[in-house]
Amino acid sequence: MSAGAWIRWAIISTTIIGGGVAVMRATVPSEEEFYNKLSPELKREMDKIIRQREGSQTMKERLDAAGEKDEIVWGDSLNSSSSSTVRSSSSGFGASGFGGTRRL
Repeated sequence: MSAGAWIRWAIISTTIIGGGVAVMRATVPSEEEFYNKLSPELKREMDKIIRQREGSQTMKERLDAAGEKDEIVWGDSLNSSSSSTVRSSSSGFGASGFGGTRRL
């Protein structure tokens, strides 16, 4: 390929990519605009998610504490007050734990 073809290819590629970025910036709302357009029910749900994310530090602290004690931590036990409670019947893996469904 000649130098002219490479230059033409570079200009066309840059135009396509730049046009795509411009269209994206013009059409995608910011987080604030998106939040303002939500219905009140969805805003409450979003606020609930944000509060849960803010509380993730306490979740990390619970995981660290359980790791220091060599405890097994299941996701559903983190929501309760004691993280050492393991409910094997709710795990869905049977009595023998993970992979406990054997075929005879």
